[in-house]
Amino acid sequence: MPGAYLMITTQPGVERNIIDKIADVPGVISVEGVYGDFDIIARVEVPVGTGIDQVVNEIRRIPGLKTTRTVTSIEGERKSGTAMDHHLGEPSD
Repeated sequence: MPGAYLMITTQPGVERNIIDKIADVPGVISVEGVYGDFDIIARVEVPVGTGIDQVVNEIRRIPGLKTTRTVTSIEGERKSGTAMDHHLGEPSD
């Protein structure tokens, strides 16, 4: 399934409201607040033949967004890993 990541910068103080609105957009499979150069990262997946740009444009219309950067996934080059604690063992006290 074609996908993309959207890195989003918002106006100060509206992140939680925007996260809620992005989560309601069809095609968004995850959205979370982050620290760093961006405030929010969203993962978008759409059926083959559907344009990611439709989802991106809907997100860009949400009030309070300052900037977005879209990075498109490479089809066939995605793996899901296991949780880090599985590799690190039991926590020590």
